[in-house]
Amino acid sequence: MWLIILAARQKLTEQEARASSLSKVREVLVREMKSYNHLFEIATSDEVLISSLHGASKGKRNRPAVLKILENQDKYIKLFKEWLLKGDYKPLVHKATLINDGFLLKKRIIIQPYFYPEQWSQHVVVETLQKIFMKGMYVYSCGSIPGRGIHYGKKYLEKFIKNNPKEIKYVLKIDIHHFYQSINTDLLKERFKNLIHDEKMLALVYYVIDSNAAEHNGEIIKQGLPIGFYTSQWFANWYLQPFDHYIKEVLKAKCYVRYMDDIVIFGRNKKELKKQFELIREYLKSLDLEVKSNYQIFRFDYIDKNGKRKGRFIDFMGFKFYRDKTTIRGKIFIRAIRKARRIKQKGRITWFDACQMLSYLGWFKPTATHGAYKKYIEPFVNIKVCKKIISNHFSPKK
Repeated sequence: MWLIILAARQKLTEQEARASSLSKVREVLVREMKSYNHLFEIATSDEVLISSLHGASKGKRNRPAVLKILENQDKYIKLFKEWLLKGDYKPLVHKATLINDGFLLKKRIIIQPYFYPEQWSQHVVVETLQKIFMKGMYVYSCGSIPGRGIHYGKKYLEKFIKNNPKEIKYVLKIDIHHFYQSINTDLLKERFKNLIHDEKMLALVYYVIDSNAAEHNGEIIKQGLPIGFYTSQWFANWYLQPFDHYIKEVLKAKCYVRYMDDIVIFGRNKKELKKQFELIREYLKSLDLEVKSNYQIFRFDYIDKNGKRKGRFIDFMGFKFYRDKTTIRGKIFIRAIRKARRIKQKGRITWFDACQMLSYLGWFKPTATHGAYKKYIEPFVNIKVCKKIISNHFSPKK
């Protein structure tokens, strides 16, 4: 099928080729997509209800409302199951919060879902559909997928750089503009409708999607897939699954890694990557998404015959990738040092401090920054003490 598509593209103008390739990829994906029935029976099974309750409650078991449900588990499972079976779902409106998110402290509006029944139902949806989401998922689609975090993507990128020197002269780096909030929920629902032929399960999925309204600064806003929903990252990755296949199977990108909405593609020359970029931009438009204006095509880092380093490193997933090494993004490095010094000044380590320092350690360990760690972090913080604090925190209290 892909040979037919490529042959057809050669006979068309560049503009026609773009439209043709996009439509043919969508046709193939729809034709190959398996439909699913009887999913609601799985979603309302005791096994899924119990498992999803415990999954939703992780990290929240000290909250009175959550503790109350866990202490009366049988009662609330029965009530929750009755609510699911009734199917009278009413989308919820939330209170939006502006936060500084992640290591880069990006300002984001997040929505905190209600635990009962909302977060519980989100875990039910993911647990029921997870195998479906994973089926056909691109192997180097990373982020918010079990076993596919930043270190998974890092290892693949490093391996490709090491083993394919002729394929990595130039780099195309793309971000999707306001990815989560820009996802068209109508198109997302259409994809689910083509996949799920179980009306009750579909109604539950739609309830989760439609509960994206929040009050912010006196206004009610709706923003695609809300940051803060357990389902958002799963839905977002699945929404881009046809896009991943398009890049690998139609554009034939040799090395392609996507970390949620951040994309890196290697190429032999700029001309090749520019063509791919235009086709990618057109494809994203068909999904009602837009490429961020800071996209880049540049010569990748290399050592010339005089031993001088030239080109640019790849700033991706919090790491800086060079041809012969990987280091940490500067902002993350500086924050780790500042955190270590603040802990030293306080003279004690809290559970939260310990969690943060071990998280930072996860960045230092797999990169060429061990010397910096020994010099700037180790003198201020005892990592063994941090590990003991965390272990004690999760140990059963006698």
